[in-house]
Amino acid sequence: MNAVLLMLTVLGLSIQEISKKEYQKRVRGGVFSFFAAYAVLATLVFVITGKGSFHFTAAATGYSVAFAAAYCLASIFSFLALKCGPMSLTSLVLSYSLIIPTFYGILVLGEPTDPMLYIGIALLLISLVLINLEGKREEKKITPRWVLFAALAFVGNGACSTIQKMQQTAFDGLYKSEFMIVGLLITAVVLALVAIATERKQMLPNLKKGVICYSACGIANGVVNFLVLVLATAMPASVMFPVISAGGIVLTALVSILLYKEKLSHWQKLGFVLGVAAIVVLNL
Repeated sequence: MNAVLLMLTVLGLSIQEISKKEYQKRVRGGVFSFFAAYAVLATLVFVITGKGSFHFTAAATGYSVAFAAAYCLASIFSFLALKCGPMSLTSLVLSYSLIIPTFYGILVLGEPTDPMLYIGIALLLISLVLINLEGKREEKKITPRWVLFAALAFVGNGACSTIQKMQQTAFDGLYKSEFMIVGLLITAVVLALVAIATERKQMLPNLKKGVICYSACGIANGVVNFLVLVLATAMPASVMFPVISAGGIVLTALVSILLYKEKLSHWQKLGFVLGVAAIVVLNL
């Protein structure tokens, strides 16, 4: 069952990437309104999975606020990092944020490890570097501002998954819907305010043009977050997050080749192969 849930999680991540790519093709700008809108759609997934039976507690709400803070941190500063620095390096830094929940499981929760786990993680990290290699040298250079933005996005992105694991561990798998509803609604409000401040003139036109994209992305995001919460109590974080990340690399590369007819460089092909190898090793 865990294997099926992992595959569905990877599929959901790929749907999000496709939706974001399609949105960028159809709409100029509107990043924060996109994030705010899909956070609302993701919330609806948890309203449905909660089946109308909700039990909000102050303790669980604290985790929701922390999740929202991490989510906003990742969303805002990943955008700022992409805007002022190299795209491939920014994507690589964000991908490396999986290290945070992985080592949280190992160092804090005391999850068991073996040599194959470290080999799998090493293969995954090398794969991420190779997949993000660009054929042409990017014009944007690394600046102190980019380093700050990328570091904040790295922390926010990794903290999201870590907080989810912490919440489910603390409450024995309970309050999934309540935790995410509060967290996502706070996120939606904050990002909507940022969108109003920065995208006021084009906000409504952009939302109309991108409705299919952010709807698909939001629903997929909600499903992915739900599955991550389910898996959080079913398998070690030190295995779950690397497998999800490696699976995302493989499926995203396949989508790029088959759907968008993109050609991978020799290094990127090697990265794809190493991503597959990482999945195999992590599951041994």
